[in-house]
Amino acid sequence: MKRVLLTCEDYFPHIGGAEVCVYNLRRELRALGYGVTVFTNTTKTTDDEDGVMRLGWSLSPRSLVAHLRMLWKLIGTCDIVHCQYSFRIAAIAGVIARLRGKPMLLSQQGKGIVPEAGSTFLNSLLIKICQHVSMRSATHLTATSDEIFDLTAAFVPREKITLVSNGYDAKIFSPNPSLPVPAEFLSVPSGTKKILSVRRLVPKNGIHIFVQALAIVKKIRSDFHYFAIGEGRVEGFIKELIKEFGLENNVTLLGKRGNETLPSYYQHADLVVVPSSAEARSIACIEAMGMGKPIIASRVGGLIDLLGSDSRYGELVKIYDSEACTYGPPDRLSAERLQPLVDAIIGFLQDPVLLQEKAEKARLHVREHCSWEGITKEYVGIYEGLLLPHAGSNPLP
Repeated sequence: MKRVLLTCEDYFPHIGGAEVCVYNLRRELRALGYGVTVFTNTTKTTDDEDGVMRLGWSLSPRSLVAHLRMLWKLIGTCDIVHCQYSFRIAAIAGVIARLRGKPMLLSQQGKGIVPEAGSTFLNSLLIKICQHVSMRSATHLTATSDEIFDLTAAFVPREKITLVSNGYDAKIFSPNPSLPVPAEFLSVPSGTKKILSVRRLVPKNGIHIFVQALAIVKKIRSDFHYFAIGEGRVEGFIKELIKEFGLENNVTLLGKRGNETLPSYYQHADLVVVPSSAEARSIACIEAMGMGKPIIASRVGGLIDLLGSDSRYGELVKIYDSEACTYGPPDRLSAERLQPLVDAIIGFLQDPVLLQEKAEKARLHVREHCSWEGITKEYVGIYEGLLLPHAGSNPLP
């Protein structure tokens, strides 16, 4: 039985794209007969801890030594190391993998490769060191979007990188009219369009920008109610905006919801929005596509890859200055800058048919190309190439 060590700074119960990727890879790899261990810096536990090793991180020599010891031991017992992000763990694991003669695959999902806004000098220096060490130590790399691919290619040869999408659970995130209507949805008047986002409330996810656009929409149409699932550090600012614009009857912050509840929210929503300023390959967007939901998203990064540069699978809207990802969007945008987003929302409220037609195409597209089962098989193909006897730094065709 081949053994894989999956690493990620954050892991469940913290939920994000890389965390969901590791969780599903762990499940699918085990189904294929692989032995899998997960190593993470998230110390809070869940009910499913089989094979999960947790060790907190602090910027201290003691923490570094503890990581060196644990990763030396774990890498010694595995056949391949698969790290998420070119960050702390990947840098340490990459060096140890080289010393122990084990192949290391590094998957780029955004963190550590997309510049972070507002970083301290010390954190920026740490990121740069981790970038260089992890990427130059990796035997092979994957990128989840064209933009991330190009950013990674600034550090290593392009032939050393493979484009591999994020995925979704096609068994769970598929249309199912029998799913119960969420209680919060039952409280809105009949005929009201229910708009949904499933995003952490952090700056790069743009929920604060979307609320500002809704303030303009409400001056024209008020037959909508926006439900935001997620929590995060800009929640207070978003609540201030809701009060400032008088949106208390049109916007509800639902807070965190369990993954098992999400299909019901998607099923009974009329529109899903992804107004992020940075996305590698949004799993939440893929899940919404799998549910056959109309989508309005910002024209940035991996969202362009997902919905098509010609918006064939949803409506891409230019909200930010650049199509390149940024973790530092503005706190506010002018009415002029918000107008394309406003127009897209009003256009859907007036005539949802076009977006619904795109949603059906999107559902078929992700079902064929983005199931975790299929994505895992892509990774297994890379693993097998890396495990070939005498495989070099570029063993893949």
